[in-house]
Amino acid sequence: MPQAQTRPLPTAFARYPIPLELLAVLHRASEDDVDALVSRMPETGRARLAAYCTDKDHLHRLGLRIAGTCDEAALVRVVGADAGASLYAQSRPAGMLPS
Repeated sequence: MPQAQTRPLPTAFARYPIPLELLAVLHRASEDDVDALVSRMPETGRARLAAYCTDKDHLHRLGLRIAGTCDEAALVRVVGADAGASLYAQSRPAGMLPS
């Protein structure tokens, strides 16, 4: 039985490269600054960025914060059904998810 894919597929990153300059700015930014920076991005871009960051240990928390600004459909479109749903669930506090 195949195991569910809970990590973004490598092809998602190949199709949507993330500028290193953006990563550097976001990595150094305060949480409020991160929110302000990503709020100007289209949702698909935020979903790609969130997936990329959560796949890196040192950027995981930042990625979850960014994923929290995306709806589940956008995350699923960018990284696939299982990985998108997993990322969506991880980025929400437990009490905020529908039962």
